[in-house]
Amino acid sequence: MRFRNSTAAAVCVLVAGLALGGCESGGSGGSSSGSVATPAANVGSSAQAGSTPSAAASALGAQAGAAHGVCQPGNLSFALGKARTSGSRSQTTQAVDLTNQGPSACTVDGFPGVDLLGVARGKQNYSLSLARRSGPHSKVRLKPGMTAHFDVIYLPTTSGNIDNMTVAKIVITPPGAHTQAELSWSPFVLLPDEAIHPGTYVSPIVSGS
Repeated sequence: MRFRNSTAAAVCVLVAGLALGGCESGGSGGSSSGSVATPAANVGSSAQAGSTPSAAASALGAQAGAAHGVCQPGNLSFALGKARTSGSRSQTTQAVDLTNQGPSACTVDGFPGVDLLGVARGKQNYSLSLARRSGPHSKVRLKPGMTAHFDVIYLPTTSGNIDNMTVAKIVITPPGAHTQAELSWSPFVLLPDEAIHPGTYVSPIVSGS
């Protein structure tokens, strides 16, 4: 491109009186990107100058909302919530509450990672990762002191059943978090088989307790 521009300049010097318009046209073409950028910048400046205070406040509010990070276990407290029996398979639903104890708002979106730790199949440190129940979910914003929850749905059993798990802890990884939290829990849970629809799974996080 530099070689072509130099040649064009030389030709313009020789025939300046005849091709002045052509040379000006060629110069505009060589800097077309700059010509486009300048009006765009002016338009942006005009828009900012004409912005109303309410529009500026809305923009700042949007930026502040985008700045809220993902809730991390260090800023959350966990507690067992309500338990209820439901479903044709006599499943038990155990709610797990999570409360934002941090100094600022944070968000959770989707399913937590949930692992049950306990005794099963002759192992003292048996770990069971729970499946996720399919379905829609939405982002939950937690201001300081606000609570959300998710459900652990499982098939209860009795002690001594060969297919049961004696749970000792529930390990929780909030969506998008990098660390985990542990919560003591001690039900007898029927181990899932290879069925397409497992009897033990976890729901997405929703607002409220």
